[in-house]
Amino acid sequence: MSFLVGITGDIGSGKTTVSNILSHLGYKVYNSDERAKYLMETDTNIVEKISDLLGDSAYKKGSLNKKLISQSIYNDHSLREKINAIVHPVTIKDFNLWVTENKDSILIKESALIYQSGSYKELNSIILVEARKDIRIKRVLERDKHRKEEEVLQIINSQKLKNKDDLNPDYILENNGENLLLPKVIHIIEELNLKV
Repeated sequence: MSFLVGITGDIGSGKTTVSNILSHLGYKVYNSDERAKYLMETDTNIVEKISDLLGDSAYKKGSLNKKLISQSIYNDHSLREKINAIVHPVTIKDFNLWVTENKDSILIKESALIYQSGSYKELNSIILVEARKDIRIKRVLERDKHRKEEEVLQIINSQKLKNKDDLNPDYILENNGENLLLPKVIHIIEELNLKV
């Protein structure tokens, strides 16, 4: 069995940067966000349920209407819960299949919603990537030119956990841009290799 490591953190914290470092170091990374988007367009069951929920405008020529989806879910908590209830179980199943297909000693799962989806229970170790709110907002606005600050704040609030003290991650990676990230990531992965 592979040793499963979760990378999580709020939007703009630098989860993907950490995942990319690990990928360059030769580790396989499952990007939950990318896979969820892919499944939302290719899994007929998900497509049907989302179309029932949001109407025909949820998809344009077979592609997910991302703008409509993001505006809908970040403004409506109950709708977000319904969409998560459709997408999360399929994404978790997809991840489990990916794990069985990859026999590496360490496998990485990147997901903003590791705690919210309950998938942390299946992981052996969790790395929480953190950055100050102002830095996260700046990063997202630079990366996603189409977003406005108000929308980024909505996403941040929608991802917020009720009690952050309950997280108890194995590692907390500060990513405020003050120190180099690479040595920290290498140190963590070296420690994790000793646990395998």
